[in-house]
Amino acid sequence: MIKFFRKIRYNLMEQNKTGKYLKYAIGEIVLVVIGILIALQLNNANENWKREKLKQGFLIELKLKIMADTVGLTLEKAQLKSAYLNAELLQRVVKENLPYTKSLDSSLALISRVSIIEADYLVYDRLLNIGIEILDDRDLINEIIHYYEDSKTFKDRGDRVEKLLNERIYPNYFTSLRGRRAVPEDFEKLRKANDFKIVLDLSSRTSLFLIRRSIHRKNLATEILKILDTKITSDKNLIDNEPYLRSARKDSIDVANEIEKLDIEMEKWKNDN
Repeated sequence: MIKFFRKIRYNLMEQNKTGKYLKYAIGEIVLVVIGILIALQLNNANENWKREKLKQGFLIELKLKIMADTVGLTLEKAQLKSAYLNAELLQRVVKENLPYTKSLDSSLALISRVSIIEADYLVYDRLLNIGIEILDDRDLINEIIHYYEDSKTFKDRGDRVEKLLNERIYPNYFTSLRGRRAVPEDFEKLRKANDFKIVLDLSSRTSLFLIRRSIHRKNLATEILKILDTKITSDKNLIDNEPYLRSARKDSIDVANEIEKLDIEMEKWKNDN
């Protein structure tokens, strides 16, 4: 092809047709420029396709990871509710000088289960390394960052309760600790111990706080999954322009409902004991 164009230029020059030669030269330049533009366009289209394919892969992986997290979040809330109710029960037993029964051994063990389960950071860390902006949606990016950073922020919140129990309470006041049962050596001595009263109050307050955070995390995960479904299928028509505000509104409703349930369960425990 290049030899063909050279031959045309040579013939025009040989025939001393300068005007036609210049027109031809300009036309050739235009063709070259058009060819370059077409090549660039094809290259950009290919790069965009690769980027979209990578983005879709991340969206699918995020959906699978967060779906798996929601199972743990359900178990987490149940565990925190148990810790709260048992701490409240033991505080009542101590305050009202109620008699010790073997059923309290379970309560004495369950008050230690005050913690938030960490999210699976594998996909999130990879996203941060490659550049989370690849997701091309600021609302979704903000939700994902909030979800994973929230998990990191509160993962150690229950450590103080666990540390006090394992280092001061269980070794000094208990004869055995096995799974869901903690057997006190002398319950009357335990009842009067200030450090035991402190840890009961701490377990109650911390578990109630983390119940609220657990509800928030579950609602946040649900909103993210809804957005991911729309992005994976069409990348258009987001469910809500401000999903975080929507999840926050749902938090307040769910927290209120959960507190009401806890109050009802606490009344049942009081009546049964």
